[in-house]
Amino acid sequence: MLLTRLVKRQLGVFACLTALALGLMVFTYARVPAMLGIGVYQVTAEFKDASGLYESALVTYRGVKVGQVTDLEVTPRAAVATLRLDDGTRIPGNVDAELHSTSAVGEQYVSLVSPSTTKAALSAGDVLPTSRTVDMPQIAPVLDAVNHLLESVPQRQTRNVLDQVDTGLGSSSEDVGRLIEESSTLLDTAQQEVTSTTELIRALEPVLATQQEMAPQTVSSMSSLRALTKELAANDADLRSLLRDGRTGLDSTAATVDDLQTTLPMLLDNLMVNGEVLNTYLPQLQQTLVVYPATIGRLQQTVNPRAKEGDVKLDLRAGVNNPPSCTTGYLSTDDRRSPSEENVRKVDPLAHCETAPSDPSSVRGARNQPCPNSSARGHLPSSCGLEFGKGRWPEGDDPNAPKAPAGEPSSTGTTDASEDNSWKQLFLEPVGLW
Repeated sequence: MLLTRLVKRQLGVFACLTALALGLMVFTYARVPAMLGIGVYQVTAEFKDASGLYESALVTYRGVKVGQVTDLEVTPRAAVATLRLDDGTRIPGNVDAELHSTSAVGEQYVSLVSPSTTKAALSAGDVLPTSRTVDMPQIAPVLDAVNHLLESVPQRQTRNVLDQVDTGLGSSSEDVGRLIEESSTLLDTAQQEVTSTTELIRALEPVLATQQEMAPQTVSSMSSLRALTKELAANDADLRSLLRDGRTGLDSTAATVDDLQTTLPMLLDNLMVNGEVLNTYLPQLQQTLVVYPATIGRLQQTVNPRAKEGDVKLDLRAGVNNPPSCTTGYLSTDDRRSPSEENVRKVDPLAHCETAPSDPSSVRGARNQPCPNSSARGHLPSSCGLEFGKGRWPEGDDPNAPKAPAGEPSSTGTTDASEDNSWKQLFLEPVGLW
């Protein structure tokens, strides 16, 4: 068979293309450039225990293959793995190297994990010390621990527990099935609300942070509560006695409250009025308390030296109707009663000298009394522009009425204090309610 020149040329071209394709395939899949150090760089990772790691093991970053292990060697300090990484992937310089396995009995690989983003990138010659590497958890210690745990479980007691569980739940298959179904529904609902749950957990972070800041105060409070409960436990007998016998005291307290239900609010209202008056005239009261000791001292100097002789150290000067006594504002001569009358008679509590302030008679009378809130003078608080409460009195009761003799009914219908209500008289008599 004769081949023309064209066919020979075509065969030659196909042969060249085939050789070129085979060479490119071998060059690419065999990673010849990487073997020659082209497009790669090397770093080392130190592991305390690199058991199971081997040469050509994968190196991944975020689940993507970025290189492989090229060498393993042992030093007095650690097991050193040489990692050959591709230039095409930028790896942060703060990565940690962790050993993982593809399955429980699978091949191990090195996973590069970055705790945070950083501008610095991993470069050739970098070393990951043991502080930045995580060894592969060994399954043998776990199996040994599980074996020891199983050996420590008493078989007889376990069998009894299983028998009791079978007895208790043997006839409850429907209830258990319903419980499992409801649990599945609950889990489905929780899965649907996972976003809300996540937001709730994030919202709790400030609250938990505040609780963490208040940890010392919380510990102190718990310590105080512990001391309190300790004291309560130590005095348990007394507390029980109080709870057992305290009903009598509570009954007495309730009876007292019932007795005061009518009079106590009235008393408190009147005390508020008195307090308002005292607060207004407080400067005058203070002046009285300041002057009173000096006045008593002078009186003692006058009386004490010649008390045994019946004399006093006092000079008197007679003043007969100079200035004349004030009669304006009081009862007229015709209205004055005879001294022989003994019946109780109402008096005018507002009677006072009503002459002009400049009149020389009764200059120290009520009409010239200084006002506590201004430079004016007047005989009543209303003359000074002051208004106080009127107080509260029982209906039909007259605070100015004379008290009935002991043992007889009073004008308000109350009786003399007995042993049971003597305390009432102590509080209510000063305000005219007894």
